[in-house]
Amino acid sequence: MRTRVISGVVIAIVLAAVLIPGGYVLASALLVVSCIGFFELTRATGIHTEGQKMNGLEIGGYISILVHYIQMILIKDYRYYVFSIMFAFFLIMVCYVLRFPRYTSTQAITCFFCFIYVPVNISFVYLLRISHLGIYFAWIPFIAWVCDTCAYFAGRAFGKHKLVPVLSPKKTVEGAIGGVLGSVLVGAIFGYLLYRNETHDAMVIPILMIITFAGSLISQLGDLLASGIKRDHQIKDYGNIIPGHGGIMDRFDSVIFVTPCIYFLAAVLVPLLN
Repeated sequence: MRTRVISGVVIAIVLAAVLIPGGYVLASALLVVSCIGFFELTRATGIHTEGQKMNGLEIGGYISILVHYIQMILIKDYRYYVFSIMFAFFLIMVCYVLRFPRYTSTQAITCFFCFIYVPVNISFVYLLRISHLGIYFAWIPFIAWVCDTCAYFAGRAFGKHKLVPVLSPKKTVEGAIGGVLGSVLVGAIFGYLLYRNETHDAMVIPILMIITFAGSLISQLGDLLASGIKRDHQIKDYGNIIPGHGGIMDRFDSVIFVTPCIYFLAAVLVPLLN
């Protein structure tokens, strides 16, 4: 537990060090996280074989990640993510076709899924940071960790009904509700601070409550999705890069999954402010 807490503090410090300045610092950090997360996921799903060199599908994936981040920094518009997605799709499928039958179609599709799941999803943190009030809203995806913590303690205190017993035996309905309530409460507090110190528009409070409510639900789905992938492939952790937590995917799974939702909700709701 001590190791886990120390690692958590270090992660929080690193987050502040990249989210506050934003720009190239944040983009570089997200690129590193994306590459590590992509590696962990391809290894977990059998695209990468431990002890062997990168194969063609993986190389296509890493090239696609680099192209995605270059266009993101230069264009700064989520609509051009379609280009990144289609580039990755065609590149990975070209690798599959040219090396047939070395790779199966399932491997090619899985590699493309790994690209979407980690690099594309987590890159929305950058788009949040460069948007209106981005220095504040870039922190909201990490409400997933608040939700996880509140769900843990609520489950310990009140948990009786299993949420998805086959997939995650320890998670309970009461814990999930506690996670949602804790997230919305933090959202309300955050919204109040923004109201007093930045926007002076009381609408920011319900907006933050709506965003954190939706975010807490989706973050729990993201956590379950990552757990399901691990169970499907019979692994305990995605990696061991973060002491006490495991890999990037083990610590950031719910954040990765929820970030696009936060971005689009903010894009719709924030313009309602004066």
